[in-house]
Parts: sequence; structure tokens; C-alpha cells
Amino acid sequence: MDREELLYLSDLNLAESAREWARGSGGSIVEEAGSLLTAGPLAHPILNNAVRTEPSLDAGEFMRRTAEFYARCGHGYSLTLAQHGQNSDLVKAAREAGLSSILRMPAMLVEAPLQQVPVPSGAELRRVVDADGVEDFRKVAAEAWTTYGIPPEVTATVFSNDATLLAPHVIAVVSYIEATPLCAALALLSHGIAGIYWVSSVSGARGRGLGEACTRVVTNAGFDLGARAVSLQASPMGDAIYRRMGYVELSNYHMLWSPPPDPALTAKEGA
Repeated sequence: MDREELLYLSDLNLAESAREWARGSGGSIVEEAGSLLTAGPLAHPILNNAVRTEPSLDAGEFMRRTAEFYARCGHGYSLTLAQHGQNSDLVKAAREAGLSSILRMPAMLVEAPLQQVPVPSGAELRRVVDADGVEDFRKVAAEAWTTYGIPPEVTATVFSNDATLLAPHVIAVVSYIEATPLCAALALLSHGIAGIYWVSSVSGARGRGLGEACTRVVTNAGFDLGARAVSLQASPMGDAIYRRMGYVELSNYHMLWSPPPDPALTAKEGA
């Protein structure tokens, strides 16, 4: 596949992940021509994602829809913009609306399975196939993502429904040492590719190769299930690791966010 097709499929898989986390957390999904808005049961922006799915949708109209939707929910929200997309108008509109840039995420892909390497000494990797595995994944992810300021209850809410990790189009793994869950990762299959998400390592397990081992397993499992390519959006801590594994950066995404509305101001406006 050429670069444009790979990135287009990556965009589609990323949007599908927003739908997946909304469904799994008991949230809602609203899609209109050109826009995707998801609302989780909590106000944190990670559970509330806005995506312009059609560049032809006027940026001002998209931001109006988005602001009205999340104001009704009483939630903040995140907005992810691709450098490779036709988003210059939306970047300008988002800035004018007061959104803040919080993260740059390299868009990385591989088009062939990664080299198999031995798992770190003493480690065991298990695919999540039951409620116990889901609980271990949930615990690892909830602790790991506090590094980026995400409260444990927010991450746990994403995986509050066991079906999210047990679905046939999701491959989730957890790594253990002496039966203690330490790292996790998942692959989400959609649109002919797989996307890697929620690569998580508890703080005491970092630097031991366990997160890399989980990522390698779910990457290759995606190819085993027919993915034409595997994509991910790299976190700051994972960036160098993914490059070493063989992932190649083709573009990047910028995540912006709008905080939850001030309850005092909301009450005053409604008075």
C-alpha cells in the first residue's frame, strides 16, 4: 500500500477506537455527516472524543456542533488532528475556540510481521480470554496511565465491560512475572488493518522489555488474523521502542483538549 492509503486506514482505525471505548464504557456515540462525537460516562476528555470524519465539513460548523454537544453533556473533550489530513482550517478554528495542544503522537506503521524474539526471562504472556484476564489488563492499564495524568478510575471505566477485551476483533495480552500482571497491550482490527492501543506498563516494571514483548505479540497477532498493516500512535515513552522494533513514522497526530465547563459558570448562564 502507498503512504496515503496506509494513513487513511490508520485514521479510520483510530476513529473506530473512539467508538470502541465509548461502547465499552457505556457511553454514547453521535454521528452526523462529517462528524463523530463520543461521550463517556465520566467528564474526562480521554473518554470524550471529537473527530471530523470528512474534511469537507466546514470547520466552524464542526466546532459549533462539538461545543454544543459536550456542553449538554457537561464534559470536556479531546480532538485529534492528523498532520497528513486537510486540517489547517480546523486547527485554526480549534485554537480560536480555546483548545490547548497536549500531545504529539507519531503515526507509525508496519506492513509485515515483526521479528520473533524471546520474551524477557521469567515472564509469561497470556492472551486475555476470560474475566480474570480482563481484570488483570484493567489493573495494569489503570495504574500505568496515571503517568500521563489519567486517573485510574477513568482508564478502568474504558474497560468496565468485559466484552471490550473479549471481542473477536480485539487481541489483548498481559505479561506476568510470578503471576503478577505487569504490562499489557491490545490490537483492534478494523478496515483491513490492526491498531495497537493501551500499551501499558506499571511503573515498577518499565525498562525490562515487557511492554515491548506485549506489543510485538499483538502486532503479529493482527497479521495472523489478516491485517494488511498494523498502526499505532506512539506515546512519548514508547516512541524509541517502537522505532527499534521496526515501526516507521509516516506522519503524526496532535491531540488538543477542551476542559469540562466550569459548573459555576454553567449554573450562572442557566439562571
